[in-house]
Amino acid sequence: MQPFLKPCLIAASTLALTACIVIGKEKTHAPRLTCAPETAALMKKLRLAPGQQGSLHLEASQPGGPNDYGTYRQGQVTSRLESALGDLPAGTLVQGVLWMDTGKVQVRYTQASTPEGQSYPVCLVLGSSAPGGVYAEAGTTATAITLPKSVPFTVVAQFE
Repeated sequence: MQPFLKPCLIAASTLALTACIVIGKEKTHAPRLTCAPETAALMKKLRLAPGQQGSLHLEASQPGGPNDYGTYRQGQVTSRLESALGDLPAGTLVQGVLWMDTGKVQVRYTQASTPEGQSYPVCLVLGSSAPGGVYAEAGTTATAITLPKSVPFTVVAQFE
């Protein structure tokens, strides 16, 4: 082999491997969305303002206490408010979609159902600030996400 070809082959191989790795990665970014004006107006009536925070039990159907950890999967999730926030009482169920994005777990909650049976559209995110998210624990894989059962959430005006 010609000595000048060796660096070219190494560079070409590195480029091809990098392309395979990058193309194979699943992008999970969700589009930025502003909460519907009707939702924002209803949240105001419920005394929910952007920036308000609370805590929730990440998967309402999983047993365990706030100091325990659970394993979660990407997709639909139903969480339970651990304390009242605005006019939403403790025990309110919130539905959303969970996904992982570069080591951070994201959830956009769009529906709340109170223990009394009332349902409301909402704009909440997992995490203690917008745009939201919490870092996954060690041992997390693409199909088994390890997180504390009790996590913070934040009221938002838009999903980023």
